[in-house]
Amino acid sequence: MKSVPAGAILNSIIAQKRQTKAAVARAACILPQRVNDLIMGTHRFTVDTSIKIEKALDIQETGFFYLHQAEHDIYLSELEMQRQQHPDLSVLTKTTFWDVNLAEINWQSAKRWAIRRVLEYGNPKEVKALYYFYGRVAFDEEMQHPESFRLQDNVKKNWKIVNEYMP
Repeated sequence: MKSVPAGAILNSIIAQKRQTKAAVARAACILPQRVNDLIMGTHRFTVDTSIKIEKALDIQETGFFYLHQAEHDIYLSELEMQRQQHPDLSVLTKTTFWDVNLAEINWQSAKRWAIRRVLEYGNPKEVKALYYFYGRVAFDEEMQHPESFRLQDNVKKNWKIVNEYMP
């Protein structure tokens, strides 16, 4: 659940308990707008606010929202760090990656897609760039089922490049 913001969890709990945001705010002795801001993510949970809302909602885990917010922050930070790890984007072309913004791709989670894309549509420079980024094992894994590729001739040509010129 760390991919879900703490405010979304708060909103879900309020709905499950069939309460209004205003009623929760009154019970927690905070402004109704603050509850809305927390749900919308425009304001962050403090320890104090988290505890007040937990008591108002009869949540037994002290610091539940505050700790979940921290976990979500760590999750977002890790995602950003993954996005910053990427192959040499200067050699990747719009011809191969026509439908995406290269700067926005999470190259770790898109590994299978990226390898398949360069094997099907890429040029030798692109194949080499992704090979150096992902390594031999990742390419070998994708080639376990070569019949699943669309452009068989291109895949054969690019796989030959991998096998002849790469360690």
